[in-house]
Amino acid sequence: PDVAKITSASHKLDGLRVSMAERDLDAYLVFSEDAHNSEYVSECDERRSDLTGFTGSAGVALVARDCALCWTDSRYFLQAERQLPSSKEWTLMRMFEAGVPQVEEYLYSNMRGKRVGVDPSTFARSRADHWIDLWNRRSGSSSDDGGDTREAVPILVPVEENLIDGIWNSRIRPAVPQNPIEVHPARLSGETVRSKLRRVLEAAESDGGGNNAVVDGLVISALDQNAWLYNLRGSDIDCNPVFFSYSVVSRERGAHLFVGRRTGLDGDWISDDVKEHLRDGGVTLRAYADFGPNAIAELFPDGGLILVEKASCSMAVAEAVRGAEGCTLVETIEAAGPVEKFKAIKNDAEIQGLRHCTIRDSVALVKFASWLTERMNVPEEEAEEEGHEQQQQRGNMSESTLAEILLYHRRAQPHFLQNSFPTISSVGPNSAVIHYCPVSESESERSLTPDDIYLLDSGGQYLDGTTDVTRTFHFGAPTSHMKRCYTRVLQGHVALARSVFPAGTPGLVLDCLARSPLWRDGLSYGHGTGHGIGARLNVHEGPAGIGGGNQRGNLIRTNPRMQSVYLEPIERGMYLSNEPGYYLDGRYGFRIESDMIAVSAEFPRDDDVDVDGDGDGGDGNGNGNEKDGDEEVNAVAPPPPPPPSSNFLKFDTLTKVPMCRSLIDVSLLSSEEKEWLNDYHKSCREALMPELEDDDDGDGDESAREWLMKETAPL
Repeated sequence: PDVAKITSASHKLDGLRVSMAERDLDAYLVFSEDAHNSEYVSECDERRSDLTGFTGSAGVALVARDCALCWTDSRYFLQAERQLPSSKEWTLMRMFEAGVPQVEEYLYSNMRGKRVGVDPSTFARSRADHWIDLWNRRSGSSSDDGGDTREAVPILVPVEENLIDGIWNSRIRPAVPQNPIEVHPARLSGETVRSKLRRVLEAAESDGGGNNAVVDGLVISALDQNAWLYNLRGSDIDCNPVFFSYSVVSRERGAHLFVGRRTGLDGDWISDDVKEHLRDGGVTLRAYADFGPNAIAELFPDGGLILVEKASCSMAVAEAVRGAEGCTLVETIEAAGPVEKFKAIKNDAEIQGLRHCTIRDSVALVKFASWLTERMNVPEEEAEEEGHEQQQQRGNMSESTLAEILLYHRRAQPHFLQNSFPTISSVGPNSAVIHYCPVSESESERSLTPDDIYLLDSGGQYLDGTTDVTRTFHFGAPTSHMKRCYTRVLQGHVALARSVFPAGTPGLVLDCLARSPLWRDGLSYGHGTGHGIGARLNVHEGPAGIGGGNQRGNLIRTNPRMQSVYLEPIERGMYLSNEPGYYLDGRYGFRIESDMIAVSAEFPRDDDVDVDGDGDGGDGNGNGNEKDGDEEVNAVAPPPPPPPSSNFLKFDTLTKVPMCRSLIDVSLLSSEEKEWLNDYHKSCREALMPELEDDDDGDGDESAREWLMKETAPL
């Protein structure tokens, strides 16, 4: 096809179908991920977005000869409805909704015996294996005479060249980034590269893919895992401090890091500091393009067992390992490999950095909220005066402008680097679009008025950590329905924040705590309740998550990804979000999100506790001041059992941004919920007042202090 003419949605589909016909394909799958299974990708890898016009971070497109379909989850339903071309060209498939088949189910029902093309570099091997296993089980049956009555199944055809690249107009496709890499200092990482490599190899000994054999090395393709493992950070993907890379860790030949997707090691884009840092860690630097079967064979000349992570290993990486002479591919037993698990549990240095950066981030949000409250509370008679300064300010209360003003306040904070994701600044009906992102002066953009719900979901990348915070505001007189919905969301947030649970409890068990208050009113939300967050790394991080309560049990039972995330044990040191919500399409939405760290729960110990409940302080076994008739038994009690704190966890909420008082229906709150909110607001004052008093940037600290005191006054 003439790629210079391929710009419209219909032309793109026509061009893709020509490429499909040249390869005798009946359909072609386009995934959101890049070659490293990244959730957020570089602009040059936004193939599904370019093809469909839908820019959400999650989704799969399927183009057949006579139809085009796009699957996405409930976070993006409304956004996809707005962005997908006309229904004549594309059909939106609402994932996990009743009656909507999943991608693999649709393929089995409609593409049996058909050739379905895939780019093996963007298709996870575990996903392909799951689909093929599902199809084979559904098609397999035996006749009464023992004959094989197996039906045809879809045929996945790896196509080395991504067909979207072939039709993507080179004049508009962004260039492949190759930005400088920097060292993440030891005072913030808390562990040397050599120590991390040693731990990873020791953990790999106990994995072995279930065959009880010691693996000879690992291949790591996830970008944030390589950044964490080698104490490096980059900027090849917007808002994500990562760089394009693969790495191979060999027991005999050390660690090898492959970087430089565009030009390899040529040029001066790798600093001497980075080179020295890697040499000190025993790491060999190599060109990105060199990664493949030959490089793997070179590092394992005698062959061996090579471990890959089930969740992130692509079909292409698996084939690279298999193509190395004498090497055998071994998958991790669980979806997450040792690097992912170690990365999720923050050490003391990382936790200290997170505590510091969340305070600075909260200062920025409080300053912004104070400024916005002042602008929105201009008396109407003053606002109507021609040329009034605040009326001029209020007149430019567009969603994108508010996002820019928040960024201004974050940039004023020490060690701020960039946003951790595109800011969700949403007014009124747009707040019901879960992952809405404003586009300046677009038809969908709205301006804030005192009568609107304003949902602000944003985060920052700091030198010492990453944040992800949502607050919902109202600056006028909210309706009783608004207040009830917001308060139910708040109750869910509080319930999860104050929970105490055994270490190792999975997120699926905790999820109902956040959803229960909404369920009491027949309300629900379609997204997860919590996700992992990196330490100056990706804002969404595995392996653990809190969620699953909005899905049917039979779906979770058959969905490997949900199982891996929501059944992953939550351990001490995990850094997670807490973000229940509720959304009324076309009207408004509510979400409250704070960042929290899992810490050990401490319990009061009282040796006089009356265990057996008879009022004598004993346990019914002669221990304590038990009475036998009229005589007191003064038996020597055995030493008390060790405190259970080491076996139980709780969450420490690091975000210190007040809740919206005008939206709280206090009559719905229990005494325990009021107590938690008052304690939380007190902690906001104690943490932020010194920062606001000491700040010398001249940016309205007095008004920010007054706003903070008012918003955190006891209920």
